[in-house]
Amino acid sequence: MLYLLKLGPVPLSQGSTQVYLRISDLGEPSQPVFEHDDASGLRVLLREVEDLGTVRCEPRLAEAGAALGLEVGEPPAAALSSRAAIATFLAWGQRGLSGLGSDKALLFVQAATEYWEARPWARWDDSQPFAVTVSGPLAHTFEGCVFHGEDGRAGLALYFQAGALQRLMEMQARGEPEAAQELPAIAVTLDTSPVYAVEALAAARRVPRLPMPLKTGKEGVGIPSSVESLVLVAALRAVARLTPDQPEVLSSVVAGDARMEVLVRAPTPRLRN
Repeated sequence: MLYLLKLGPVPLSQGSTQVYLRISDLGEPSQPVFEHDDASGLRVLLREVEDLGTVRCEPRLAEAGAALGLEVGEPPAAALSSRAAIATFLAWGQRGLSGLGSDKALLFVQAATEYWEARPWARWDDSQPFAVTVSGPLAHTFEGCVFHGEDGRAGLALYFQAGALQRLMEMQARGEPEAAQELPAIAVTLDTSPVYAVEALAAARRVPRLPMPLKTGKEGVGIPSSVESLVLVAALRAVARLTPDQPEVLSSVVAGDARMEVLVRAPTPRLRN
């Protein structure tokens, strides 16, 4: 069975567009179609389909689908997951992160979902340093922290230098947010926008936020390397498994032909009421 789904509206530099997807019940997508209305989008998706009896459209495309003789059907989990991954990669591209590749988008979505469901910020606050020791192609001990703001954004930051959290708090106390961004670090922020990506992730029962990997330092905000991105994925998964009874977790990740291990040691939980 093939399912026709919609993604959008997707903001552009001028105006917006809709993205239409044809995805199999196994989660295999066709090339995305960019159109401004449902009827046009569905017609393009159906050009290579010989048997309309094998096609279902999601409920929000019911009106346009009925005009074309299509039945409505709830997309299976695999199709919704595929749309969520495409939405993530599309949002990355709009923010200059497409160079990380669609495979990284899948990894970040899964790891961020585990992290979101674990809610580590309910046990630790952003002033408590975690020891994150990486061995393999990238060998380093980071000073990590979890965070969750009043604006709904959450995430995990790994600082390259010991004592970075203390310096960060001092900079914030002095009202120097720009200076704080110069601290060398890699991080994942779970953003509340763009709406189309957040909605697609939530519909697939994934993290209802857009995972955004980033790197900070003297050069400004940039993109983590492929290896650094995998470290972030492993760290997210490790932190998600931490508990007061299990304050140390080892997570592994493959980087090319090499294997990295990420060991996370948590501070004493600071429970919140």
